[in-house]
Order: sequence, then structure tokens, then C-alpha cells
Amino acid sequence: MKRDRSENSVENTDPKHTKIENDDPLMPFMQDFEDIQKDIEQLDIKCAHEQMNIQKQYDEKKKPLFEKRDEIIQKIPGFWANTLRKHPALSDIVPEDIDILNHLVKLDLKDNMDNNGSYKITFIFGEKAKEFMEPLTLVKHVTFDNNQEKVVECTRIKWKEGKNPIAAVTHNRSDLDNEIPKWSIFEWFTTDELQDKPDVGELIRREIWHNPLSYYLGLEEFDEFDDDFDEEFDDDDDDD
Repeated sequence: MKRDRSENSVENTDPKHTKIENDDPLMPFMQDFEDIQKDIEQLDIKCAHEQMNIQKQYDEKKKPLFEKRDEIIQKIPGFWANTLRKHPALSDIVPEDIDILNHLVKLDLKDNMDNNGSYKITFIFGEKAKEFMEPLTLVKHVTFDNNQEKVVECTRIKWKEGKNPIAAVTHNRSDLDNEIPKWSIFEWFTTDELQDKPDVGELIRREIWHNPLSYYLGLEEFDEFDDDFDEEFDDDDDDD
């Protein structure tokens, strides 16, 4: 749960930064107006803190359930590979990613690590993934300060020769005949800001993690299809 408001937002209403004409009818009330607005924003900040504390309490209660769920997932080969690639936003990752993700045996999320909604995501791969890379545990820890994202920890992947999926991405991007741009999910494991690519961390923590089964089964995709079909059916009815 990332905070949408921060202490920094209060500074934006400082009279020093306010431009208003002397003959504006608001002028006599400006100071009182800004003081009231600051009080409202302080309450918003307090509300966000209290909401985060409640969220943390329920996150703690969910832990045993996540552990039981993980025990089942461990028994299903390729569960996370199929789950990730079936998310609509991740459907155009390069095929080379799937070969590696097939060895992803555990995906873990530590969410809401502070009042700003910082999080840590861990990918743990089986021994067979050594054919592609090292280490087998990839971690990315993201913090937020005044709604600014900062990567404080990110595992550096050492790819085996000829096994780097990002190289395939580079090839695809240089192919002018390739109408569908491909990208690698492993590009997310960087401290740099990714441009024009899905935020893998946000997708995992806000959507995939809470109900991976729906993506594994392709239910989310079917829901979108059903919505489109219903709209088309309604349009046909209107034409009659």
C-alpha cells in the first residue's frame, strides 16, 4: 500500500509560494484558507498512517495462509512461470524468459515494510537455473520517500554465456520488421528507472500476489474477453 499523500504536499500551500492578486476577493481570507487547508492535509497524513497500521495488521494475519499456499505451489512445476506470463501486462516478454522462469520455485513478497509502503520481492530459482545465471536468489527492495521511488537493494545477475534474455530483447528492438516490441522481465532487476515498460514490482504486489491462481488459470484474461463480448452483444441489441 503506497501512500498517495505525504508531508511534502503540505508545503505546496505555503503562503510564500502562493501567487494571488491584491484585488482578488479571496485575498482577505487567504491566510485562514491556507491554515485550514494545512490542517486538512495533516489529518490526511494521519489517516494514511492509521490505514497503513491496519494494513500491516492484516498482512501479518495473512502470513500463515501465504505459507500454506506456497506449500501447494511448490508441488506444481512451472506455476510461477505460467502465472506471470498470463498476466496481460507481462504477455509480451521474450520466450527466453519463460525458459528461465520455468525454474522459478518460489516468489516472495514483503509488503508495507514502513509507513510509506516500501516493499521487497524475492525470486528463488531451482538448481537447474544455474544453466542460465547466478545467483539463484534475486532480490529487489524498493522504498518510497515523498512518493519518490528508490531502489535500495537489487541483485546483480551474472548471465552464463549466450543465456542472457536481455540480449534477445536488444535484437528484437533493432528489428524494424518486428511490430510487437518484446522485453525481458529480468530488465526489472535494475536500480535504473525503466521507461515504457510495465512496473513488475507493482504488478506483483498489487495484483498477482493476492490471487495468483486467477492468472494461472487465465481467468483474468477470460474476464476481459467476457466484458468485451458483453459490450459487443449490447451494441448488437441496440442495433435491433
